[in-house]
Amino acid sequence: MEVSDRNVYSPGPSTDEELALTARYDKSAENALVLRYLRLVCIKAQLCSGPAADCDDLRQEGLLGLLSAIAAFDPAKGVKFSTFAETCIVNRMYSFISKSRRNSSESLDTEITELLPAEETPESIYLSKEFYSELFNTIPEVLSETERKVFDLCLSGDSYKQTAQKLGMSVKAVDNAMQRVRRKLRKLL
Repeated sequence: MEVSDRNVYSPGPSTDEELALTARYDKSAENALVLRYLRLVCIKAQLCSGPAADCDDLRQEGLLGLLSAIAAFDPAKGVKFSTFAETCIVNRMYSFISKSRRNSSESLDTEITELLPAEETPESIYLSKEFYSELFNTIPEVLSETERKVFDLCLSGDSYKQTAQKLGMSVKAVDNAMQRVRRKLRKLL
């Protein structure tokens, strides 16, 4: 079968920018980008977690920020995808922390300064990619079918209400499923 469209994702090394454009119609390109940026999401979540925001909640928010970055990336703006993605991830976490602290008098200065890039070594990058690759392969095995559907929809950016409508469930049932997903993923981590 001959394919003439040069934008069709093919396995192999691709730039983040190419993957972001291809991800609009190819789920495997989106998955490749998520795997590439998962470590960044986890590091940022760990750095920002505290009394106002749980690390797991921040990871989820960061992943939603990453998916938003993939969907909204425009190379015509002249910004590298990595810069755009990090900004989207951090902004999503910052918004979550702000909402969590809305009624608190504590300052956000500490969380903002902790969002600065962490040092990485080639070995740590390789090991974390290997770990998260195994983790993503294990997730379908530990989640029920309903939990997988809810997790996939929420991870793609749908709200609990949108997820509930798509799956014919109540919002509370979606929330309960996501709580079970979080518990199961915590055990894996």
